[in-house]
Amino acid sequence: MPPLLSPVLILASRSPRRARLLREAGFEIEQQQSPFDDPLTPESTGQTPEQLAVDLARRKAEALWRTLPHDNDDSDRGPQRVVLAADTLAIAPDRRTLLGTPHTRAEAEAMIRSFLHADHEVITGVCLLADRHEPVAFADAARVRLGGVSDEQLTSYLDTGDWSDKAGGYNLVDRQRAGWPITTQGDPTTIVGLPMRRLVEVLQTFGVPRRDGFSPASATV
Repeated sequence: MPPLLSPVLILASRSPRRARLLREAGFEIEQQQSPFDDPLTPESTGQTPEQLAVDLARRKAEALWRTLPHDNDDSDRGPQRVVLAADTLAIAPDRRTLLGTPHTRAEAEAMIRSFLHADHEVITGVCLLADRHEPVAFADAARVRLGGVSDEQLTSYLDTGDWSDKAGGYNLVDRQRAGWPITTQGDPTTIVGLPMRRLVEVLQTFGVPRRDGFSPASATV
């Protein structure tokens, strides 16, 4: 009998940041964009922010799952696909307003200015689907405090257009490297887009292998 093949991890996103987090944690991945049309402006419809983030991640995962071939569904030895999807939301300092990805430069500026000298929360929802495994979904939250950013710093950043695909209009690692005064509580990778502290354990329960010789001490997350 042929041996079981290692599961193939498919990230339902073209995000370079999420892909980087997984690869730095020792996982080999494939990337495919989910056909789910992710709303730029999230609406809670009575859900908590955590429930909404998980629901959006689930929709992304299910939409991609439906496009995959499933010829091996009846085989015990075929390659297992594990689809991983995530969605990240920011909650404004007023603790009521949900913030997704800004549509325009003006929206990005308004979001970032609302964060100055205040705390805001970032929530990432995750969903995993696999051929021979029960679905798993969860959300993780972290808190961010942004200090003072000069008008010149903010204008320079907005001019780059880097805000266009980021929840809340910024990427944590990029802005820390740029010298913005940002502090965090919780898992910083949740803010980047994948809660790796928890996700690594979940992926291991799915049997997703890490690179031979990988040492967690060598990772940057």
